[in-house]
Amino acid sequence: MPTTLALDRQTTQKQKNRGQILALALLVAVTVFVLDLFLPLGIAEAVPYVAVVLIALRSPEKNDPLRFAGLCTILTIVGYSLSPAGAEPWIGITNRAIALFAIWSTALLAMQVKESDEATREQSSMLTGILSNMPAVGFRIDKDGVMHESIGRGLTRFGLKELTAIGRIPLEPPDSITEQVKDGSIGPAAFYESHGILHGKPWWFLNCLCKLDGGKPDLIGFGIDITDRKRAERRLAMHDAVSAILSSASGIQKAYPQILQAICETLQWNVGILWRMDYQRQALGATAIWPPYSSQAQWMSAHTTDWTLAPDVGLAGQVWEIRKPVWIKDLADYPKDPRHQVALNVGLHAGFAIPVCLSGNTRAVLEFFSPFPEEVDDTLLQMLSNIGFQIGQFIEREHKERRLATHHSITNVLAESSNLTHAAPLILEAICDNLGWDLGAIWIVDPAQSVLRCLMIWHAPHLDLEAFQQASEETTLARGVGLPGRVWKSGQPLWITDVVADPNFPRAAAAAKENLHTGFAFPIKAGQETAGVIEFFHRDIQKPDTELLYMFTSIGLQIGQFIQRTTVSSSR
Repeated sequence: MPTTLALDRQTTQKQKNRGQILALALLVAVTVFVLDLFLPLGIAEAVPYVAVVLIALRSPEKNDPLRFAGLCTILTIVGYSLSPAGAEPWIGITNRAIALFAIWSTALLAMQVKESDEATREQSSMLTGILSNMPAVGFRIDKDGVMHESIGRGLTRFGLKELTAIGRIPLEPPDSITEQVKDGSIGPAAFYESHGILHGKPWWFLNCLCKLDGGKPDLIGFGIDITDRKRAERRLAMHDAVSAILSSASGIQKAYPQILQAICETLQWNVGILWRMDYQRQALGATAIWPPYSSQAQWMSAHTTDWTLAPDVGLAGQVWEIRKPVWIKDLADYPKDPRHQVALNVGLHAGFAIPVCLSGNTRAVLEFFSPFPEEVDDTLLQMLSNIGFQIGQFIEREHKERRLATHHSITNVLAESSNLTHAAPLILEAICDNLGWDLGAIWIVDPAQSVLRCLMIWHAPHLDLEAFQQASEETTLARGVGLPGRVWKSGQPLWITDVVADPNFPRAAAAAKENLHTGFAFPIKAGQETAGVIEFFHRDIQKPDTELLYMFTSIGLQIGQFIQRTTVSSSR
């Protein structure tokens, strides 16, 4: 017997030939008529015409039963006239009337059955079309909440090649609904979602469980594949979350952890890592992870391992080098990354990384990992690439705002100060605070001795830089010696990537002790002469920033004009 979920197999069977059916019905009608001619009245000779109507019912033509009912009516009347005499005439008439009633009752009932059957076939064909062509699945669940059979094109999502399956598939209801099925408290319809991953491809189904008519204990379910919709929803949620963070963040350093969290939570990936270049080690360093106390994140970010990621090595290093997003289906099978065995050990597989670029240079890499192998999602990767570009724009905007704020702060300091001694600490603090440098110093030219002397040093209050400060205060620099001396000689700003390794930096030992590395300096120009030099240092090694040097050239001229103006005022 066909199951309750069987497709309409008659739609695939060859319909019987109408001519053969009509010929058979006509043959039976003629046979009955011939027999009627030899049987005396009083015998129910015309009743077998009902068989003719039933045969015609099998014809694909809707009105054939009515046509044969009419033919049988004519044959019944003609047969009454030609049949030999037998019983009383009223008996013969009564028999013929009963036969006509049976013929037409059968014909009309047959028509109702045929119409009902056609309606059922239309509904069945519609359901067949849905289950055969749409990514949907129909299934049956018994009173104990156990799935017995399923059917539909959506079964291919679970790796099944046939359109029918016996037994359980991943669309069984959750325990909460199963309990309702068992105790009979389930409503007319219950909706739930199912989710899984097959061969690296996640899937989602929206399911509806319905009771059968007639109070039967079994239930019928219908599931529709909503994978594409879910992916689109997650992408949109991720984009909106990151956009909201960037629109309200006060700075990129505070925004990065929030971005890692937003992407992990909206995409439901386990680990997010922010990589930035550690120029001292010439390797990428993890500066933020999500979740912050996740052992998986700590292992993948080298917090508890002894390996490093150099540019062009590993997933994050490759992205840093090529400045394009990269997706790996399973990091455990990606030997280019030194963490491929670590990933396998901690249960991480798929990974993707996106660069954050500014002015053609990679500033950071955002890297994420999933507990499942997942095929590349090109649409998601393109959206992530746009997010990396969006973050880069945020950084650029932040840099411009900070540099503009620095310029305004210095302008205000010079407008409110009476001399350089009063303005010097305020200038150094404004630059260090706005731009994130650790220490600043102002050197003034001593024309009598033809040397530079340190006028003022300022550093972040939380840093202990006494050794470098003392070395600077005790040092005088001749023209061309050290960072300030070279700026004094050239009259141009200068950037040193690592002062510790610079042979022409007398305070290198003190800088090494205090872990100061990158330094830059610019001249204070009073007319055509260099009146002094301002220098700044950072504990990290940073690449030269020509735009920053250009800005400070202008600030040096502004401070030089201030010195000339205050000198003239004090001499009056």
